[in-house]
Amino acid sequence: MVILRDLSDARDYPLEIPSVGSDLERQVRSHYTRADGTLNTSDYFTELSGFQVNSSDLESGSSDSDSDSSGNDGDCVIISPSSFTSKKPNNHSLIVADSVSTISTSMEISSKFTTHEFVSTFRKAVKLTDLEHENLIITDPVNEGEYVTTVNAQEPHYFYMYTRVIQTLNIWLPFTTFEGQMLKTMNIAPNQLHPNSWAFIKAFEVVCRDLEIVPTIGIFFCFFQVKHLSPHSLISLSSQANRGCFSLYASNFKHYRDTFARFRCGEGFSDLLFVEFDEPLFPFYWSSSPRLIRGTKVETLNEYEREAVKFLATFKVMSSGDLLTRETTPESLGEYMGKITFVLKAREAKQKAVAAAALVDPLTQLVVEESASKGAKRKKQEELRVACY
Repeated sequence: MVILRDLSDARDYPLEIPSVGSDLERQVRSHYTRADGTLNTSDYFTELSGFQVNSSDLESGSSDSDSDSSGNDGDCVIISPSSFTSKKPNNHSLIVADSVSTISTSMEISSKFTTHEFVSTFRKAVKLTDLEHENLIITDPVNEGEYVTTVNAQEPHYFYMYTRVIQTLNIWLPFTTFEGQMLKTMNIAPNQLHPNSWAFIKAFEVVCRDLEIVPTIGIFFCFFQVKHLSPHSLISLSSQANRGCFSLYASNFKHYRDTFARFRCGEGFSDLLFVEFDEPLFPFYWSSSPRLIRGTKVETLNEYEREAVKFLATFKVMSSGDLLTRETTPESLGEYMGKITFVLKAREAKQKAVAAAALVDPLTQLVVEESASKGAKRKKQEELRVACY
């Protein structure tokens, strides 16, 4: 069963989330302090964090799973090659080029989610999973000087994720089986993938679910490839030549790099990070050896995958934004996909009609009365002779 949540219309995150006690934070607090001295907490947190916070989100009365703290500065070390690839995925059907190291000083950007107060506000405003498991996903603030390239050397393990990306793209936890396979196949951590590439993966899943196609790695990389591996950037996916499926979600995805926090599993919810026998579902931390996947070896696909690729190749480029917006409204998505399918069938029918018409003499398709035709011809000849006199 697929569980979805509504997309938020929250505005962009501010360029910078002021820390508690800073001049800007004090100004905001003063602005939203009422005459009786109480604080308008919903507007205060909305102004500071950039995502919409309702007063109901701040009501107490339920246990807060984010209050647990994990680790300290001594538990973290700067990135080293990931140790979370104990079992290599089956990549026999993929075209993998030589990779290069992607450790980058440009990723050394501090997060603004450094207090439990901000993290707790985010969790109350944005739901990550179904009600049964919401409190079993623990979100922790990061420490000062902690980056997305930092690796935790001790348990409990966690992964970093940009809160801005989670909220904007409607990413649900735990990751789907396909999303986990994608991360493991590319050998990257969740925070290592560019937001637009996350949107490609999500849009692909939405289309496959609507068309009742089982999404596989082989099918996906028939249409996409890892663009390049740069030591100074996130991993990006791009379309294969002449096989574009989706438009970019945003031409310039902004204000997300300083919004990362830690995500880990609570007691009894190891499914967030592990399969059986404590095997990681995907690399938790920034990987120094991602795979440069150039495509799929089509001859290795099974018959089902080949037919799915053939069918998906008939579609024109779709808007990833439109697809993700309709993800939580099946009727709207069905209507959107139905229109696309109708247009495709109409275009295909038109192309066949044009091709067939070019091969047929129109007169062979008509019923022409021969005698009437001859009479008209004689009358026209007589009129011409009279005109000559």
